Amino acid sequence: MKKVKSFTAMVLLITLIVCYATPGMGAETTESQVVPQEVPVTSIILRTIEVYLDGQKAPLNYAAFIDTTARSVISLNDCSLIFGAQIEVIDTRLLLRKGSQEFLLEEGDYLQLPPAQVQEEDLSTIQLDEFYLPMRFVAEQLGYKVKYNSRVGAVIIRSFDYQGPDPQFAPLEPPQLPANLPRWGTLVDVPVMAQLWPAENIIAGYFTSIATSPPSRNHNILLSCNKLNGAIINPGEVCSFNRIVGRRTVKTGYKTASVIVGRRLVPGIGGGVCQTSSTLYNSLLESQIQIVERHPHSLRISYLPANRDATVSWGGADLKFRNNKPYPIKILSQVYRNYVIFAIAAVE
Repeated sequence: MKKVKSFTAMVLLITLIVCYATPGMGAETTESQVVPQEVPVTSIILRTIEVYLDGQKAPLNYAAFIDTTARSVISLNDCSLIFGAQIEVIDTRLLLRKGSQEFLLEEGDYLQLPPAQVQEEDLSTIQLDEFYLPMRFVAEQLGYKVKYNSRVGAVIIRSFDYQGPDPQFAPLEPPQLPANLPRWGTLVDVPVMAQLWPAENIIAGYFTSIATSPPSRNHNILLSCNKLNGAIINPGEVCSFNRIVGRRTVKTGYKTASVIVGRRLVPGIGGGVCQTSSTLYNSLLESQIQIVERHPHSLRISYLPANRDATVSWGGADLKFRNNKPYPIKILSQVYRNYVIFAIAAVE
């Protein structure tokens, strides 16, 4: 009996030793055993920007940029330099102080880049700091006014007592489209189209051709595009094409053009609006916006690839989508030359 007890005790002892020596078998994985999966710095930079203070370009030591939440951010070092603010680290919070003004940034309010990423980052000799602060929030807390010109990638900051002009930037010429463009495509394929909206942070876009479309149909497309252009959708909000564009009637300016009813083409008020909705639909897909409702045509259409269309009708089929981005988005639409062009932009 004693031998059995001794043998049992020995087996238990060996089992405990094995379990605690083997990760995942009763022992907690130590911090040294966890290999962190670092996210490249490039993944948080939407675009680099310049900063102008009271009409003059600010001499930054580190890159300022728009992050993927559409915020303009500035390095802690440059924030102290151009705003004259004293910054103190208190645990995980940052205390900013200038004169009688004082406020805190909590840990989630600013970016901290791992030193290894900062040192290894190579975006054509870009220089990055370890800490980045939300530029608009900090500037406004310190009494400055802030504007953003995304055409040139510039944040324009004015002191409360500055009376001078803002910096002037040369206007862009209307984009010259390449010859022999396809009937449809993305703004990645033809990036010059993004120059139609030089002051916008464009995420993605799409275009379709109306080269062979009759004038009355093109009129309806232009009318519906104008209704959508500039619409802003907040995070989490569901947007309806029919709600924004409204009912297509003679009274609201629409003309008779071909529409698909069942398996036939027949004359109808507002014909062509489905090319507007379909081009928007493809822009949403390219921008990875969540589609809530979409209906295909009952016939094959010629201005898009198969299964990439979205028909709409007042009181019936609609195109609905939800802004699943952490920032507001803006619909941009224009009929330019022989193309219907849509883009989705991030709103700072």
